Order: sequence, then C-alpha cells, then structure tokens
Amino acid sequence: MQQREIVDHPLRKWQETTWLLLAFLTPLFVNLWVEQQFEASKIWLLRTLIWLLVLLWFAGWMTNSRPKSLPQPIKTVIVILILILALSTALSTNHFIAIFGTLDRANGALTHISYVLLFICVATQIDATSSRRLIQVAILTAVPISLFGLAQAAGWQPLPVFTDARSNITTTLGRANFTGAYLALLLPLTLTASRSATNKLQQLGYGSLFLLELIVIAFTQARAAWIAAVVGIGLLWWFQVALRWPAKVRWLSALAGVATLGITLLLLLQRGIANGGSIVARWTIWQASLRLLWPRLWLGYGADTLELHFPSVYPPQLVYYQGRGVVVDRAHNWLLDWSLNYGIVATLFFIFLIFLVLRLGWRQLAEPEDGVSQQLEALPHRWVAACMAAACAQLVGNLFLFEVAATAVLFWLLMGIITAAALPPNPQTIPLASPSSIKQLAIVVGIFVLVWAVWQSNLRPLLADSYSWRGTQALFQGNPSAALVAYETAVHYQPNRAAYHVAMALTAAQVGNFAQAEAAMGEAIALRPANPVLYTQLAAIYAHEATVTPEKIELAYGAYEQAIALAPTIALTHQQYADLALRIGDEATALRQAQQAVDLDATDGMAYGILGWVQLQSGELAAAQSAFEQAVKWQPYLADFHLGLATVYAQQGEFAAACQALQHSLVLDPAYAPALALQLQMQEK
Repeated sequence: MQQREIVDHPLRKWQETTWLLLAFLTPLFVNLWVEQQFEASKIWLLRTLIWLLVLLWFAGWMTNSRPKSLPQPIKTVIVILILILALSTALSTNHFIAIFGTLDRANGALTHISYVLLFICVATQIDATSSRRLIQVAILTAVPISLFGLAQAAGWQPLPVFTDARSNITTTLGRANFTGAYLALLLPLTLTASRSATNKLQQLGYGSLFLLELIVIAFTQARAAWIAAVVGIGLLWWFQVALRWPAKVRWLSALAGVATLGITLLLLLQRGIANGGSIVARWTIWQASLRLLWPRLWLGYGADTLELHFPSVYPPQLVYYQGRGVVVDRAHNWLLDWSLNYGIVATLFFIFLIFLVLRLGWRQLAEPEDGVSQQLEALPHRWVAACMAAACAQLVGNLFLFEVAATAVLFWLLMGIITAAALPPNPQTIPLASPSSIKQLAIVVGIFVLVWAVWQSNLRPLLADSYSWRGTQALFQGNPSAALVAYETAVHYQPNRAAYHVAMALTAAQVGNFAQAEAAMGEAIALRPANPVLYTQLAAIYAHEATVTPEKIELAYGAYEQAIALAPTIALTHQQYADLALRIGDEATALRQAQQAVDLDATDGMAYGILGWVQLQSGELAAAQSAFEQAVKWQPYLADFHLGLATVYAQQGEFAAACQALQHSLVLDPAYAPALALQLQMQEK
C-alpha cells in the first residue's frame, strides 16, 4: 500500500503529463510566425518541457518520492559524458554556439545535456503502464504526419516552406528525410501495437497505420529512412525469436546480420558514389570532415560549430552534388558529428552508454514472463524489443543523416523506457511528507532558476526570431524602414546571433544608412570572424556604398580577399568578386577571379558570363564565344548572356547566328535596352 502511495504522488502525474507532451508536441509543433519554423522552434519548446520535468523530478525527490536507482555503470558513464561535454564546450572555438547551438538547429551542448536529463527522468520514474501510454502517444503522432505526407505527395502544400530535397514532403518535420527518419523510428512500435491489440478493430487500425507509414517513407525517397525501416523491422523480429535459439546460433545469426548490413551499406555507398547525388555528397563531406577531425580529435570543436570550420576544407566538387551556396553544418553521420562536436572520447562514452542500455534491455528479454499478473507490473517483452529495435534503427539510419528534435526526443524516451523496464521496483517505503523549510526554499530556488533559464535560453530566442520574421515580412511588403526596426529589436533580444546583425546591416544599406550597415556587419564578423560569407556580404555593402563614396571599392576588394583567404575553394566568392570588378571596369581582376570561379565550378553560368564579357572587351573573340556558350548552357534564362553571344557573333561577321542569339535575348527580356541597341545597329548595317 505504501508503494502505491508513492506511485500515485501528484508530481508523478505532472511528470507523466510532461513526457507525454514531449512525445506528442515535438514532432507536430510548427511555428509559422518565426523565421525558424521547424527545428529551432521545436527545440526551444522541448528544452522548456525537459527542464520542467527535471524540476518536477527534483521536487518529488525533495518530498520523499524516491526515484528508481540507475545501475552504477550507467551513472558513471552519464557523469563522465556530461563532464566531457562541458569541457569541450569550455574549450570550444565559439562558446555561444557551442552552448546554445546555431540559429537554425539550436542543437548545442545545452540541448544534448537536456536529452540526457530527459533519459534520467524517464528511466528513474516511468512504470509499465506509463511506458505503454507514452509509446501509444508516440505512435499516434504518425497519423497526422502520414496523412499530411500523403496530401503533400499529391500536390497539396499549405505551409509556406521551400525544400531542395528530392521529395516535396515536409510535413511538420521540415524535410522529407526528417519525416522518413521519424516514421522509420515508429515502425517497430506500430507493428508491435498491431500485434498486441486486443480486438480486431485495433489490429486493423494499427495495421493500416503501419502500411501508411511505409507508403509515406517510400514517398520521401529518403534512403536513410529506408535503411532504418528495414533494420528496425528486422531487429524486432530477431529480438523476439533469437532467445529461443541456442547461444551459438544467436551469435552466428547476429554476426551474419551485422555482416549483411555492413556489406549492404558498402554496396549502397559504392553505387551512390558511382551514380552521384546525395550519397556521393555524403562521401565528399565525410572526407572533408575527417580532415577537420584530426586537429581537434580528443575534445572536438564544440557542439553545432561545424559550419564555422567546414569552409576552410570545403571540397570544390561538392557544388556539383548539392548545389551552389549550400552551407554544410552537419557531417551527416552521427559518429562523425559527435566526434567533431565533442571529440572521440565523448563519442566512445556515448556509444558505451547506448551499449549499457541495450544490454539491460537484452537481459530483460532473457527474463521469463510469469503470466498476466507479472505483465501488469512489468513492461511486456514485446514492447521492450520494439523500443530496442527502434533505437537501433535510429542509430543505423543516422549513419547517413543526423538527429533532429523529433527523432532525438523519441530516441531518448525509448532509451529511458528500456532502462526503466529492466530496473527492479523501488524497495524503499519512505512515507511521503511535507518538505522542510530548507527543502521548500530549494524548490523555490529551482523554480526561479527554471524561469530564468527558460527566459534566457528559449523565450528570448523565440522573441528575437519572431521580430526577424516580421522584418522579413516588411521587406516583402516593400517597407525596409519597418524591417530595420524589427531587425534592431531582434538584435536586442539576441545580440550574439550574427544572422540578425547581417539582416540589420543589409537592410540599413538598402535604406542608405551605410554607417549603421558597416557597424552591424562589424558586429556579425566579431561574432563569427572565420565565416567567409560575412566578408562577402560586407563587400556587397561596400560596393553599394561605392556608388556614393568611390573609395569604398578598395574596402570591398579587401573584404573579398579576406573571404578567399578563409575559404579559397568556394567558387561563388570568386564569382561575386569578379562581378564587382567587371562592373567598375577592372578587367584584370575580373578575368582572374572569373577564371578561378570556373576552374572551381565548371557549371557556374554566371562566372562564364562574366568571363565572356571580359574577354570580349579584350578582343579575344574566340575565348569570349566559348565562355558565352557555356554561360547560356548553364544559365539559359538570362538575356545578358545571349546578348554577349550575339555581340561576339556580330563582331565575327556571323550575322545569322548573331540574329538568332539576339532574338533569344529579346524573348527573355523584350525591353532589354542593350539588346535593342544591338538590334538597331545590326539593322543599320
């Protein structure tokens, strides 16, 4: 009876409500009134809920509601892991990002430690009944996500989002591969729910949802999700049947499964590298990331800081696989991402923690189930197997992807459920009691700490991003003055976010306030001194200002040179530099930079067009013709490059070809003055 009183402690109800909200809201929450509609918004929300859960755990502990005790090896690994994460953050190259994460991901050390705290709270508090309820809530989130995915696959897109993925399915996760990864994580759970249903209607419902999840995963065209789905279903079957086999057969089947998976992944990787596309992009990113890893092998660069360092090793061929101007902020492999963020030591301890939890789950599966009465007190083995299969599927899928808020929260919830299922009931029978005055004071202090932490870490970023969104909307409506005020307010709430300073700088330059623009860009560069993109944006501001103050051209040149010094293999920087040089008549610089741009990116039509105009002005007609032909091949919808080709043909006396190229230019832009002028000249001849 005493144990029952502890279980029914009111704080336990609040705890269960909180982790149910985490499981339900994280995958479904979308905030359309901020710039970061998906990932960062989810993390601001989930961090708040996790910290509330920790406070409830602490308050329960203060009132003698004792949690279960984690095994000593898991306790030790968690303490060491958190200490290493803290040390890596302290030695990071950018402390703010390492703590809070980047603006669009928000996946810094604070978030990772929050996941570990979520695991501790769930593992030490949840019981079998609550575990089943939590799993069912997670499964039900697949209903709106899957239906939404089908609707988007059919062409319905109500959300104002853009995706460059092969599939236009974004659902409430933000991208097709994120949607596929989340649904793949749910597959073993949904299949187990179908097999555990007590009536035919439930079996039909869960079975239909399982098929729906498979269909949407197929529509996402996300190969990592397909791999995770196969691994999850295969492991679910193996966990449920392998314990009946002799030990030797179990080991042989496990080794055969691992070998089959390894060979399959290698074959997929080899085929993907040969065929191009996303897999060869992953391979290229991995190779460059390994070059970054060695100098900071032991403690990494700090969480979420890859995008600050990747430009220094940017492989120029990557532009052919994932497009021009795409920022690489993840290695797309959880082993590499963890090693780059926190170092190889933290990665090994993280792997060891996963191993300890899965070993607990395996031992639980090895224990006999003693009938109905026991099943009421302990989580049935089939659910433990489903949780283990889903967690392993997540790890395998993330060899080609990375965790997002929805998959990370569910992964750590499942890890907590697996651990809790293997822990014995708490033998303590300490009666519940009102806390002493000191404990009450500690709880009050905890509440104040929670409020302060939520305000600083979650609400201030939310307010800043909402004002940034208002600024963007004002720009779309043609009101840069209002946009500037909104961006200034965003900077007020988040002065350490370079993106808000950049938005303010570019808007200030647009309204002609160049002093404010330069000051804002200076603040952004001070926050991210190794970011080459900021120097190109500063150069653009100087170039704009040069229309009023010509001497600013030298400063623009200097900014481009600094960007190239930081990341010499990014073709887009050379192209923009060449464009500025061409516009001010510096043919030598334009020629040099345009040539460098096309050497790094042979598909850059803009760079070829700039190169063509420089060579045309220098009288190199054959070279200019070749450059313009490449320009119109890669940028066929720009009237200027067709005009350049027409000009070359006209100067070579090939008037038929010149007329044809000129006609293309005027079709694209009938009012294009230079093309009309050339047409008039040719008519006069």
